[in-house]
Amino acid sequence: FGMSQKAQIDLPITWDDTANVDYSVIGFGNDTAYLAADPTSASNIVLEIIKPSGTATQTWAGVVLGNDSLATVIPFSAGNTTIIARIYSSAVGIPMRLKVENESNGGIYSETQVNTIVVGWDTLVFDFSTPVAGPAINFTNTYDKIAFFPNFGTVPTANETYYIDYVAFGG
Repeated sequence: FGMSQKAQIDLPITWDDTANVDYSVIGFGNDTAYLAADPTSASNIVLEIIKPSGTATQTWAGVVLGNDSLATVIPFSAGNTTIIARIYSSAVGIPMRLKVENESNGGIYSETQVNTIVVGWDTLVFDFSTPVAGPAINFTNTYDKIAFFPNFGTVPTANETYYIDYVAFGG
């Protein structure tokens, strides 16, 4: 008694309210992820994602942002099809893929991808009106789950570390 349950993760995701929000994530394909200090500002909490080298790692390895789903539906509508994410990469040209799906029906999804253009932090815009795989956003569907795939399509030759800070509906 007396213990309050933390709120389910929801957009925008800042990783900063650890006392009140459950920032649990689900790694898959051999990726792991943890809350960690921002590599450029130790007082800022971010999500650190490690994509390891080796045969156990899948080309589609990634992380579900949240403990399976968001608290609310992503409000996609005509002209409002983007999610922005502040991502830290140690290399340029790394394909970052974002997938949204329906938590109760994995067949309802859309994926889009952006390559990193700087070393360090950058805000990437993922536009689901231009999918790279599968269907485009259908505004009649419910999307309440987000998965992030760093360096999509690759099994690295050495362990790779990425960070995500701010994830928000871009409109």
